[in-house]
Amino acid sequence: MRRALGVVVTMLAVGIALAGYAVPASAAIGDRVRSMAIAYEVGADGVLHVTETIEYHFGDTDRHGIFRDLVVREPYADNATKDQRYDVTNVQVSSPTAPDEFDLSTTKTNKARDQVLRIKIGSSGDSVPGQDATYRISYDVRGALRHFPDHSELYWDATGSSWEASLDHVTVTVTVPQGVTRVACYEGPPGSTESCNEKSIVGGKAVFTQETDVVRGEQLTVVVGLKPGAVSNDLPIVVDPPGFLARYGVSWPAAIVSLALTALAIVGGKILVRSRSDRRYDGMPPGTVPPEGRTARTVPDRVADKEIPVAFTPPNITAAEGGLLLDGTVDTSEVAATLVDLAVRGAVRIEGENDVRTAVLVDAGIAEATHEKALLKGLFPKQEPGGEVRLVAPAVGDTRPQRAAERMGEALWKRAAERNWYLRMPRRPKVVASSGYGWVPFGCGVFLAVLVGLVGLVVSTVKFGAPSWLGPTIVVVLPVLALLNALIDLFLHNRKGRRDARGRALTDQVIGFRQYLTTAEADQLRFEDGEDIFSKYLPWALVLGLADRWQQICRQLVDSGRLTAAPSWYSGSSSYYDSGWTAGSISTTVSSTFAAPPTPSTGGGSSSGFSSSSSSSSSSGGGGGGGGGGSW
Repeated sequence: MRRALGVVVTMLAVGIALAGYAVPASAAIGDRVRSMAIAYEVGADGVLHVTETIEYHFGDTDRHGIFRDLVVREPYADNATKDQRYDVTNVQVSSPTAPDEFDLSTTKTNKARDQVLRIKIGSSGDSVPGQDATYRISYDVRGALRHFPDHSELYWDATGSSWEASLDHVTVTVTVPQGVTRVACYEGPPGSTESCNEKSIVGGKAVFTQETDVVRGEQLTVVVGLKPGAVSNDLPIVVDPPGFLARYGVSWPAAIVSLALTALAIVGGKILVRSRSDRRYDGMPPGTVPPEGRTARTVPDRVADKEIPVAFTPPNITAAEGGLLLDGTVDTSEVAATLVDLAVRGAVRIEGENDVRTAVLVDAGIAEATHEKALLKGLFPKQEPGGEVRLVAPAVGDTRPQRAAERMGEALWKRAAERNWYLRMPRRPKVVASSGYGWVPFGCGVFLAVLVGLVGLVVSTVKFGAPSWLGPTIVVVLPVLALLNALIDLFLHNRKGRRDARGRALTDQVIGFRQYLTTAEADQLRFEDGEDIFSKYLPWALVLGLADRWQQICRQLVDSGRLTAAPSWYSGSSSYYDSGWTAGSISTTVSSTFAAPPTPSTGGGSSSGFSSSSSSSSSSGGGGGGGGGGSW
């Protein structure tokens, strides 16, 4: 249970982290770009070589570095049905005053039609020394130029409008083959026609200067004219909008392979599990076996539980054996059923007094099956009539009930093996005093974590756009999860063992009887006058998880006078049906009784810490409470 809780907590943390993965870093109050110098060099091949020198002032200390966002895709201005792409490559970063390692990531919005490349500079393990740092960023851009009949053109948003810090001073120089022919520049929010402070052509180069602040939401845009034919590849890169898969960075071949592998894992897992299914007598109704002395061919079991007919009586085995056959495990429901079965048959008597139940040994010789004898021997080692065991949680260090339950489980497992009910025996029981629900909290934890992660991912995707890693991750994770599911399914299936045809026939009878106890009403029960049908089938109701329903049905028979209100195996200050010890609580009582005892404590107690005030000597660890700690 602790492990399952750990899974829940850990995976919830992962899910919450996923929910916030796309939240951008925020510039601190007081951040400013003291100077930004951008040098553009247009190559003869039309490639734009860019060098940016940024002098950044941090508003406080303990900052790791800066990031630079570059638009790499946007809807095409001349045709809204197309997109324009800018291929940024060869990114390099250096800094003489700050950590200059960097990583690249792409953020996609507007169904991946708007994409921004982020150059994140710095290290989470290092802080920038002081509050000022200089960074040099270089990169190449293909698709930056535009073509016209009488000239080529670089029309470029140099700074961009999404800076979180104000730009104090911006200088842009542009070098082109055969010299710049004309220039223009604009400063302000998108759509502004206000010219920058200075623009000129010096020695064939374009020079642009903005001395006043470029604040958040504003930008500097430059326009440079080139002679016609001065460069090749001066056409924009115009492409179709991304398709559904392309939005998440997934190609059709990758998606097809992923889906094929996922389907293969699912189908392969099912086939593998089916190949390890029980055997069944061919051509015979469920729950039947060949007549004595005759044999029948066996085939793989393909009969669903709903096809098994109702059985009005249980098979001729003990309820504990039926429980083992049904789910391949031995837990406290089998122990409770065995104890009640022994009580009904007169081996023990259950006494109730002041909400405490006690098992009293009456006649150990009544126990016939080895697992019944093992349980009685473990509870009553001397086997003397009148021996008592209180059905309460064990005292510190009292392992007798737990050992008794374990020996009973071991004997039950061996009894099934000796009767050849299994081609492959189920997992050998170790400690039966458990609820058997270990996989439930684990599964709930995983489900909860996945749910939180998915919700966080959807919220982040809607708000910030899908991350570039999402599609490739899904392509890889989907078949992996399918494979893990198949392996877990196979593992859990193998834990239950593989029944042979005779074991399968007995299991059919158990399932058929379960349908009877599940659906029968009080006026439909078949029993002889004077027969205590409640006690007769109570052990079966316990292993089948129907104890409360069974008691409710039989209580109606008691109220109508058709059934005795005082089962012979129970005695107390009030009748069984008025005792408050319902059939459903029997398993709970037994589970508590046969659980592992609490570990002896090394602290606590009521002795004084002063030796003169106590008969016991004072010592370290002798006081109340306890625990520990350490440094980090």
